Amino acid sequence: MESREALIGARVRVLETDRKPELRGMLGTIEHRFGHPEYVALDVRLDDGQLELFWAHGLEMAEQEEEVAGTQELRP
Repeated sequence: MESREALIGARVRVLETDRKPELRGMLGTIEHRFGHPEYVALDVRLDDGQLELFWAHGLEMAEQEEEVAGTQELRP
């Protein structure tokens, strides 16, 4: 994810390359931004309730993936 895309309230997914295997692929919501606008660190509230700090480049946007998953659940 680009630093400019990392907005408070955005839904994100932890990349599969994260240093902590247990966080890989987890979904969360950005709560805070820190640092330089072009190289931002983010507090992310993961869906399991824990708060973790990430660099923007360690995350990807998740909203589109969640919308697709929700649409698929509605199909018989």
